[in-house]
Amino acid sequence: MTRTIAALAVATGVLFLAACGGGSPVAETEAPLAHVQTAAQHTYASAQSRSHIVAYTGPGAEHITIGGDLEPRENLRHVHTENGIRLYIGAVRDGVGVERLTNFLIDLQTRNGADPSNLQGDGFAPFLTQPKLYYDADFLNPENAGVAQALADSIRILNDALPPEFQIVVAGSRSSDIANSGEIVVTLETNTEIEANCGAGAVACALNPDAKKLGYSTRSIVRLPDDFDTSQYTYPRSVIVHELLHALGIQGHVDSIEFPDSTLGTAGEFIPNPGHILSKIDREVLQIMYMSQLTAAYNDWGEWADVSHHLVGRSEDGGLHFGVALFNGLPQPWVRGGLPVTDLANNNRLSGTATWEGSLLGYSGPSPIAGDAALQVDIATLANPENQQDLSFRDIYYLNRFESAEDDRWFPTRNIEYRVRITGNTFVNVQGPDQEQGLVTGAFLGNAHEHMGGTVKRTDMIGAFGGSR
Repeated sequence: MTRTIAALAVATGVLFLAACGGGSPVAETEAPLAHVQTAAQHTYASAQSRSHIVAYTGPGAEHITIGGDLEPRENLRHVHTENGIRLYIGAVRDGVGVERLTNFLIDLQTRNGADPSNLQGDGFAPFLTQPKLYYDADFLNPENAGVAQALADSIRILNDALPPEFQIVVAGSRSSDIANSGEIVVTLETNTEIEANCGAGAVACALNPDAKKLGYSTRSIVRLPDDFDTSQYTYPRSVIVHELLHALGIQGHVDSIEFPDSTLGTAGEFIPNPGHILSKIDREVLQIMYMSQLTAAYNDWGEWADVSHHLVGRSEDGGLHFGVALFNGLPQPWVRGGLPVTDLANNNRLSGTATWEGSLLGYSGPSPIAGDAALQVDIATLANPENQQDLSFRDIYYLNRFESAEDDRWFPTRNIEYRVRITGNTFVNVQGPDQEQGLVTGAFLGNAHEHMGGTVKRTDMIGAFGGSR
């Protein structure tokens, strides 16, 4: 039997005064103060990559995860059950907190383990514009397919944490290792070349030539070994994520005793995060560096909260979990479920058209939204690698208006249709000028594909969905 995880290149209250002026009392004929609820559609920047997806086969139950480590550990309030999905909502104090983030910054500046004279400039030096990433043309050689996939995965892992306005844009291959303004360049080099550029004993490194002088990054170069061992999943991605965190502006290393979960520790070892690569501390450091630059959309240092607002869906049999965490203004979708025994096409129990039905949960700005989700698959077409199946989100509504009978209950894009292509046990939306916009990333879950789940990143909302057949 085979199984495949395909590689994947609240409303606001507004007070209106009927009239005002001169401090005069309001006339009895004037309208009283009114409380009007609005739920405006928010516009996000376009996401630059699909959610990261991985099959975890380590200790404990085998499972698939999509997105980051964002599932709440605390119980939330159960508010509704529909289409076999139990829906939960609530707030959880699951952030690391601004005090710990401040300590992280101080550690970078003072505990690098190097000569203090070399510490000047260490700290946070993010890009001020959205970075474009170019990669060495050698990544296109078939013999480097493993490290190329590890690089692609690492970019998706970081883009799952970054706000869309600062997500890494993959701009293509380029033979030059010179980074221009606004660029990150990733090269493959021999061990001798890496030691010459990065220092004796270095396995890989990232250099931000202007960061120490300017206090922010204008360009970065990441040097990876051309004999990188990619036989294991976690190690190469941890190394690349480490270097890309430097490239994105985290200058220096932190005390591994104080921050044992950070991949940027001085000891070179860290407590792993099973099923994921990026730890909460590294994720939140990256977020505060970039989100605090966009105070109209996200919180800054003075407002930074350690509370996430969660929407969660769980199947009644406990085999499917999905949701969205709204953290300091940034919605982050995630999915978790069991790893199937076979690819969907090899499930002998299925024939004809199979249907999975469930729910969509998401945010448009601070407004939570929900709706129905359904995926129909013509099993006979799965042998065709260009197969197209029907994914639909129906009757999307604002959660704060679930009792309303008025038209303003509905999200402006009430119904959304996608065509998705299935490979192994994963699916993505077909893109083109005549297709619905956005990025859909999904997977089939459970031993016998009892469930499906995925994330959807659009400019009008960011969400997660799941369903059962």
